[in-house]
Amino acid sequence: MVNWAGLARAMAQLSPSTYVELHQSTNRPSNRTCRSLSWGQLSAGLCWPAHLVIHTASGQLSAFGAVCYAAVIAITLPTDLPINKQVARWSIENPPGDWAAVRARWIRFHVIRTLFSIPAFALYAAAMILRTA
Repeated sequence: MVNWAGLARAMAQLSPSTYVELHQSTNRPSNRTCRSLSWGQLSAGLCWPAHLVIHTASGQLSAFGAVCYAAVIAITLPTDLPINKQVARWSIENPPGDWAAVRARWIRFHVIRTLFSIPAFALYAAAMILRTA
């Protein structure tokens, strides 16, 4: 969510070399962390026992949150991750001619996956509030 609100919008304004340098610099350390967090977020919603999912509102909210996070992963794996790998191989001084199209594609899929992660987070939060209430 933070990336979409600030980073992706800022990236759309950058020069080719600055964009490539920023993308490479931010993706190296975040790739491992994001991978772990995404699978952890999905797992959190799947950890509810089946009988709680069926018979409680908090279980159902958590299950819907897990579906949203599964969508985030399903979008990320074939789109943003391959683009990240592609940009990682680019020369900062001489980006390819189609760099703007690649950037636009990355931003488009990043926004789409963010639109699934926001309700997923809200559903998990609601599930926890109902569970503790």
